[in-house]
Amino acid sequence: MMTIFEAIRSSHLVQTPSAAMLPTRRHHHRAAHYLVPLLLTAMLLHMPSSTIAFLTIGSQSQAAHRHPSSLQNAYRDESSFPLNNGNGQQQTSPSSSLSSPQQNNDVPQLSKFKSRPPKIHPDSGGRITLVGSGPGSPSLLTLAAHSLITDPSNLLIVDRLVSAEIRTLMDEAGVNYKIANKTPGCQMAAQDEIFEWCKEGLRNGKHVVRLKIGDPFVFGRGGEEVLQFRQFGVEPTVIPGVSAAFSAPLLASIPVTHRGISNQVVMCTGYGKNNTSPDLIQYHPEQTVVFLMAVGRLRKLCDSLIHQAGYPPQTPVGIVERAGCPEQRTVVGTMESIADLAERFNVRPPSTIVVGEVVNVLLTEEDFVEVVNIKVEQGGLLESDGVVDSEERGGMIVKSGHHGLIV
Repeated sequence: MMTIFEAIRSSHLVQTPSAAMLPTRRHHHRAAHYLVPLLLTAMLLHMPSSTIAFLTIGSQSQAAHRHPSSLQNAYRDESSFPLNNGNGQQQTSPSSSLSSPQQNNDVPQLSKFKSRPPKIHPDSGGRITLVGSGPGSPSLLTLAAHSLITDPSNLLIVDRLVSAEIRTLMDEAGVNYKIANKTPGCQMAAQDEIFEWCKEGLRNGKHVVRLKIGDPFVFGRGGEEVLQFRQFGVEPTVIPGVSAAFSAPLLASIPVTHRGISNQVVMCTGYGKNNTSPDLIQYHPEQTVVFLMAVGRLRKLCDSLIHQAGYPPQTPVGIVERAGCPEQRTVVGTMESIADLAERFNVRPPSTIVVGEVVNVLLTEEDFVEVVNIKVEQGGLLESDGVVDSEERGGMIVKSGHHGLIV
């Protein structure tokens, strides 16, 4: 049997150029135009069918990495995907033949949803919009969010930590809303209640506005709620919000990056799924770490950062409480003293914790109304006073200023 290259050489498409006929770019393009299909055809004729199927699957996988929608199409069309059954005959694959990564019942898989449901429920006409309310100030709402939460025809399902100022805005507009009581220890029950309220609103043909603090997709379970709403038969519209991860430090005069001080930012949550503690990022001197929803386990967090992640005890830490609201305040200390300061001043959620040298970049002595000397023995708060002291375990409270910092 003639080899591939013998077949190509004998064809009229390949000729040895004479001295009078030098190859040009146009000739190269023309030769490539004919040679590539011929090479592929000759290779496929000499290739086992199982290898052909492998190449086809591989090309779809590579395309999916470049374009995620291609992977969705691959799952959608998998029922007609040709596979070889081992006897040289083609067969139609079952739905499981195009394998996805190993299934984990706790993690939603991409193959679960082959396409998006409609924006408007086909039976009731109801719809859902997932909205971020920002850190707390009504002036930091997006225009889209402001319009939606002040429309009396909408049904609002509101997170407990959405600020009183934003709820006042809704009250003044005469909006009907329900507040989810997501207190520590009852998050799952509250989340189930939220989903039931949303389902009821859809059933009644309402425009349900699911209002969340900060940005819905930054440690806000926004993605989980989107997946649940798809189960209800609708694809929610998502309105982003100003995330406290960046806005809270800014409002407290703490830049999360600063040349020569910090060239990287890491966002972490204080609580993982089922109230677990997420893995901690290891210490780097030019790194800023921003923790959301972590003030409730601050002492344990700081202890873990020092003993497990290599953070020096004197690493600066700032806590921005109720960022953007009239009662905003900032507590500044060190990894060693901040938990006692938080207890001393009764710091509560919503609070954003910033760890790193950037905490001290812009703040000045005039920014503080109180400098506190914390004396600690075996981790317990024994004494505090208002004397300015050089002891390393001191902390400071930021006063009101042009950035809206309130004690």
